[in-house]
Amino acid sequence: MSPRLGIALLLVALAVAGCGGEGPSRADGSARLWVTRDRGSVVMLDARVPAGQTLLRALRSKLPVKTRYGGAFVQEIDGISGSLLHRRDWFWLVNGLVGDRSAVSYRLRDGDVAWWDYRGWERDAETLEVVVGAFPEPFRHGYDGRVRAAAVRYAPGLGSAARRVAKAIGAVDVAPAAAAVPKGANLFELVGGAPRFRAALRTPGSGPSAPVRFTFAGDVDALLGGAFRRRFAVP
Repeated sequence: MSPRLGIALLLVALAVAGCGGEGPSRADGSARLWVTRDRGSVVMLDARVPAGQTLLRALRSKLPVKTRYGGAFVQEIDGISGSLLHRRDWFWLVNGLVGDRSAVSYRLRDGDVAWWDYRGWERDAETLEVVVGAFPEPFRHGYDGRVRAAAVRYAPGLGSAARRVAKAIGAVDVAPAAAAVPKGANLFELVGGAPRFRAALRTPGSGPSAPVRFTFAGDVDALLGGAFRRRFAVP
């Protein structure tokens, strides 16, 4: 079975288990909706949408969309279609976390950053779990309404920068790198060395509701100013 077909069949199963359609909007507030190509390098849409609606409904409100497998799999957005021949498809994330269900089953909450990206699926379609480009998410709004406590750990000489990052992500646990980190907390690490910004689940394969680990080295002013928006990783 091809990875593309396997992903599609999984989404169908999750949609059937989750749900029953897109449903009406039921919440106040708004979410941000991004649509990009090639791992965020080409921006097609950056818009606000009402919270409370499904991710698919929000997408349909802004761009033409075609689906397959009973609506569980997005085949085409704004005329750009997934292709088995070219091994490219549309994938979605919320708050930087790769989704674990069909877009028809995920309901947006106030403050969420919903992100559709069109890219090749042979590289990391089945292994990518979290990206840095929605920072300060997922620290601020989590996934599926669950927001975890956050901890910041820092290398020698980076205490001041760590406190700035902690304020941005809503962390009250700020300590040197050697300090223990609570098991269920999201972790942001400030380290020395060559500039980089990477994200992973603290326990790989544990799903988007699990704790994350972000590692950053570089200019904190650039980080807090949004310099890495819509990036998957740096470098």
